[in-house]
Amino acid sequence: MCDMKIAIIGAGGVGGFLGAMLARAGHQVGLLARGPHLAAITQSGLQLESRQFGAFTVTPAATDNAAQLGRNDLVFITVKMNDFEEAAGTTKGALLDDGFAVSIQNGIDAPDILARVVGEKRTLIGTIAIEASIAAPGKIAHTTPMHALTLAQFSGPPEDRLKKLQTTLSESELNVQVAENGRKALWDKACFLIPFATLTASGDCSLGEIYGIPALRSDWNALCAEAVAVARADGYDVSESLAAMLTRIEALAQSAPGFTSSMNRDIRTGRRSELEWLTGRLIQIGAEKGIATPAHTALYGLLKLKEQRT
Repeated sequence: MCDMKIAIIGAGGVGGFLGAMLARAGHQVGLLARGPHLAAITQSGLQLESRQFGAFTVTPAATDNAAQLGRNDLVFITVKMNDFEEAAGTTKGALLDDGFAVSIQNGIDAPDILARVVGEKRTLIGTIAIEASIAAPGKIAHTTPMHALTLAQFSGPPEDRLKKLQTTLSESELNVQVAENGRKALWDKACFLIPFATLTASGDCSLGEIYGIPALRSDWNALCAEAVAVARADGYDVSESLAAMLTRIEALAQSAPGFTSSMNRDIRTGRRSELEWLTGRLIQIGAEKGIATPAHTALYGLLKLKEQRT
C-alpha cells in the first residue's frame, strides 16, 4: 500500500487529526463533515495545531454528501457512538471490495455493528489514545504531546495486509501498533477510559486533579478495579496492560495536567454524551456477568442528573 484513497467519516477531533496527518503524507483524503466546520475546511483548508507535530494546514476534499466520497481503500469511522449506526451504513458505499473499514470508537460495541454492514473480513477494530478536538471551524487542536493508534483484525491474528497497512500509516508519522486480539485491545482501552470518563465527567475535573487529590485517586482506583473485574468476567485479563497504561498516564498527569475526557467536555457544554455506551454499558455487562459495579453505578446516577440539568 503506497498512496491510498482514504475517507474519514466524522472530521471532528480524532477524524480531523487523522485526516490532517494522512493528507500531509500525500494520501488522497476525503472528509465527511458538516456546518461551519465544513465551510471553513472548503474555504481555507484543515488546520492542525498539535503539541506533537506543530501547526500546519492541508487541503483535503471535504463534503457533507457521503456519495461524493467515492470508493476508498480505507475508511476511518470517527463519529461518536450515538451516531455510529448511521455512519456504519454510510461506510458500505464508500469502501472498495478489498478495502478496510476501521471503527475508532469508545466502548466495545462498534466493531460488531460495523461488521454487520461491511462484513468481518473488511472490518478492523481500532482504538486511539489522544486528546483532540475542534478548536474552531476548520481547526483541530491536538493538545497532548502523544497519540497511539491500535489496529486489529475483527477476528483472528493479524494478517499480512494489516501489517502492510501498519507500515503505510506509520510512514505518515502515525504511532500505529497492531494488536494480536482486537477484543482484548478494546477492553485494554475501556478499562482505562470508562473509569476516567466516569470520574472526570462526574467531578468536571482533569487528570492532574485526580492525581493531586488523594480521595479522587482512591475513587479512580476503585473504578479501575471494577472495570478490570468486568473485563475478566468477559474473558479478558487486562490487569497487566492497565498497569502499564497507568504508568504512562501518571507521567501524562505531569506533562498535561488539564487532560480530561470527551464525555466531560460534552456534558459540560450541554452536548449529548456517550454515557450510556460507556458507564451504562459497563454496568450492564457487569450485571450480565454477575459482577457488582457500585462505584460506577453511584456515579452513573449523578451523571444522569447532570445531563438533565444541562
